[in-house]
Amino acid sequence: MRRIAGFIARLVELRDSYTASHHSRVGAYASAFADHLGLSDKEAFQLTYGASIHDLGKLAVDEDILKKPRRLSEAEFAHIQQHCRLGLDLMTPLRLDQSIEDIVLYHHENFDGSGYPLNLKQDEIPWLARIVRIIDSYDAMTGERPYRQPVSPKEALDILNRDQRFYDPDFLAQFEKFISKYKSKALFQDRLQ
Repeated sequence: MRRIAGFIARLVELRDSYTASHHSRVGAYASAFADHLGLSDKEAFQLTYGASIHDLGKLAVDEDILKKPRRLSEAEFAHIQQHCRLGLDLMTPLRLDQSIEDIVLYHHENFDGSGYPLNLKQDEIPWLARIVRIIDSYDAMTGERPYRQPVSPKEALDILNRDQRFYDPDFLAQFEKFISKYKSKALFQDRLQ
């Protein structure tokens, strides 16, 4: 399975270096957060692997939309929302673990039911996808995007808390503890200061 992950990472990198580096960071956060949560080896692997390929479907999204320096139109946003289903379609022939497929498909579902693609809420959302939802949001906010500058880690945590209806409250509380714990570690130094 690690070979497949490497292959997917290379495909994504060839198409979009931002998404590749985002996958790498989200995977690294997921691995360390799994340790913080005390997940089993199997659960930690599933979380890390799924986090490392969660935006796979962006391979099938128009590059002009991915790199657009302004806000997306409604039609463009609807197109980019398809990346969750497209990612699942791309990985289905690989026959990966269901929990990894769930991360790819459901990582944009919001805890209050306002997310996509299926408007799942609370425990309807697979728990590993709920974790990736938080990590993905944090990394997206603290990283540069074509359409905006990054925010500080403190601002990102403030935004996560302001918008807490989107996130599993238990995992969000643990993520805040995790970020505080890792401020002194070099692994995420640029994203934690």
